[in-house]
Amino acid sequence: MDYTVNLCGYLETEPPLKLIDDINIDINEIKAVKNTNGLPFILFAMLKVCVQVKQIFQLLFANGDSDFILIQNPPSIPLLAIIIVYIAIFNRNCKLIIDWHNLNYSILNLRYQNLNHPLVKLVKFYEQWLGKFAWLNITVTNQMSKFLVQEFGFPAQRITTLYDRPGDQFQPLAESKSDVMSRFDLFDKVQNIDSYKILVTSTSFTPDEDFEILLQALKQYHDTKNVPPVLLIVTGKGPLKQQFLERVIELDFSSKVIVKTAWLASEDYPTILSLADLGVSLHTSSSGIDLPMKIVDFFGCGIPVVSLSFPAINELVKEGVNGLLVTSDDKSSEMCKLFIKVFTSSELSAKLKLGALQESNLRWDQNWSTVLGKTFEY
Repeated sequence: MDYTVNLCGYLETEPPLKLIDDINIDINEIKAVKNTNGLPFILFAMLKVCVQVKQIFQLLFANGDSDFILIQNPPSIPLLAIIIVYIAIFNRNCKLIIDWHNLNYSILNLRYQNLNHPLVKLVKFYEQWLGKFAWLNITVTNQMSKFLVQEFGFPAQRITTLYDRPGDQFQPLAESKSDVMSRFDLFDKVQNIDSYKILVTSTSFTPDEDFEILLQALKQYHDTKNVPPVLLIVTGKGPLKQQFLERVIELDFSSKVIVKTAWLASEDYPTILSLADLGVSLHTSSSGIDLPMKIVDFFGCGIPVVSLSFPAINELVKEGVNGLLVTSDDKSSEMCKLFIKVFTSSELSAKLKLGALQESNLRWDQNWSTVLGKTFEY
């Protein structure tokens, strides 16, 4: 395509070597603004916006004219407003593309639990009004596309659903588990590791994922007779990680249920996923119309999932084909039963594995070219 790409964002981890080594891609860091002084939420939010306005304008001018500017939403504050002002005044030939992964106001509502709260309503208006300036809106689900048309009043012809698909780094395991495990300290102290079923989940340890559901499910599994031992690997880091670790200690599991946490390099993360017998998603969706990227990663490695249910999840997880859904009010008990069902039935396990492997054939590059190739004239 002969495009030059400027990637702008937080650099909390080392980008993949494929990006670093590409001569057509420049990586520009946006410095994270952290609340080190313990300011009240509103004051910190105002400070963060002011700092980011300066940073983003500096990046826009430093990188010169662009044919397209693609931003992910969320976050949209202050980014969306800045881009619209920049295009209107300094680069009128540039086209704005919004990649809708969720709704900013629904995430803010996790804090207030009140859709009529003035701040929540203000952010919803902000997204709805400014989003109409986009040349193209890309959504991750059909339900989100319908929402933008029916609730936000966006023209349907400017909306395209592009399902997330795994990158090439996510691949099914191509060598023996024991050989791969021998390369990671994570498995060193687990005796008879070959007898364990491996569960993996990834998280940012934030309040929108209720780990108590999973821990209670494991507690019930722990107390169940005639089931194989389980090793749960939790990847990621975040503000509630220490609270999670303390809760694991309180539950006092025996060696039948082992819980380990890991913060992995981008190259190691897909490898650890590929070792799992089952992935777990605790994502419930603040809006109900997004999809968790972690399940896409699992499928890329050919790993079936157990996921909490919400309105859009059926666009990704097919019940009994590539995963199982927790639908009852007693989520922990049902999750435990699903673990037992999969780990004690070789027939069901093989069926779900086959479905996940079929999903792994659906790749990002091919999907982008099929859905959006003509949009970008190639």
